[in-house]
Amino acid sequence: MSQMVYGFWVSRALHVMAELGIADIIGDVPKTVEELAKATGAHAPALRRLLRLLSGVGVLVKDEQTQGFGLTELGMMVRKDSPGSVYWLLMSQGHHLSWKAWGELKFSVQSGQPTLEKIMGDSFFGYLSKHPEEGALFNESMAAYQNLNAPAVVAAYDFSKARSVMDLGGGTGTLLAHILQAHPGMKGALFELPHVHDGAVARMAELGLGSRTKVVAGDFFETIPSGHDLYILSQILHDWDDERCVQLLTNVRAAMGPDSKLLIVETVLPGDNQPHFGNLYDVAMMVLVGGRERTGPEYTALVEKAGLRVNRVSPTTMPPSVVEVVPA
Repeated sequence: MSQMVYGFWVSRALHVMAELGIADIIGDVPKTVEELAKATGAHAPALRRLLRLLSGVGVLVKDEQTQGFGLTELGMMVRKDSPGSVYWLLMSQGHHLSWKAWGELKFSVQSGQPTLEKIMGDSFFGYLSKHPEEGALFNESMAAYQNLNAPAVVAAYDFSKARSVMDLGGGTGTLLAHILQAHPGMKGALFELPHVHDGAVARMAELGLGSRTKVVAGDFFETIPSGHDLYILSQILHDWDDERCVQLLTNVRAAMGPDSKLLIVETVLPGDNQPHFGNLYDVAMMVLVGGRERTGPEYTALVEKAGLRVNRVSPTTMPPSVVEVVPA
C-alpha cells in the first residue's frame, strides 16, 4: 500500500531524470555525481540524493570503487536512443498539463468530464493543434508508445493478404512503418489532421518508406478515403465517447469495400477484479480527453451500431489486442 501511496514520487523522479538527460549523459560509461552535476547544471548534493533514490528503485547502479553511477537494464530505457525507450513517455506524462489534469481527478469523477478542458479552456486535440511544441511532444510520446506495441501487433495478426492498408489517425506513422517493413509488397496510407501531415511525410521518408506511403490530410469525422483492404484504428477509439465512436465507425464502414477489414488496436479490458494496465489507461482517457477503454462485449455492441461486426480478437504480448471487424 505504501508503494501505491508514494508511487507518483518515483514517477516524478524519473521525469526529472529524463528532463535533465541523465541517462543519455551516462550512456555506456558510469559518471560520478560531480560529472553529472556539471553536465546538467544541477546542484551536486541535491542531485546525489536523486541518484540515490533512482538507484534504490533499480534504475541506476552505483560502483562503490569508482563512485560512478551507471544505467541498469531499466535505466537504459530512459535513453533516447535505446530500443524500447520510454524517454518521450516520461516527458509527456511529466508535462505540467498531465500533472494538472491528474490533480483534478475528482472533478472528472464527479462530473464525467475531462479535467484538461477545465484547465485549458479547449479540447485536448484543439489545444495541441494551436500549440505546436506540445503537439510535437504528444506525437513523439505516441510514437514511443507505438514502438513498444507495434512489434507485438505485427506478430499477432496476419497482414500478408492485404495489398494496401490505411492507418487512420496514425500520427507520424510508427505502426504503419512496422507493418510495411514486415511486408515489402504492401502499399500504405496514413490519414491524419493537417497539422500532423508534414511531420508524417518527413518520418516516412526518413524510414525509406516514402515511395510506398501516401499521407493524406483530413478529418476522419467527416470522410475517409475508400479503396483499401485494411483500415486501422490504433489507440483512437479510446479517445472518444460512444456517440463519436459510432460516427467515426460509420465513416469507416462507408469507405470499406465488401472484403475490407477494420483492425481496432486497443486495450480490451478484462472486467472487474482483474489487474490490468488498461484500467489505468481507462482513467487516463477520462481525465485527459473524455474517452474510455472498453471490454470485449462493449466493442461488439459499439461496432454493431455502425453496421459492422467483430470477427475475432487477437491478444498480443503487450496491453493492446487486435480486434478484427468486418461489414455486418
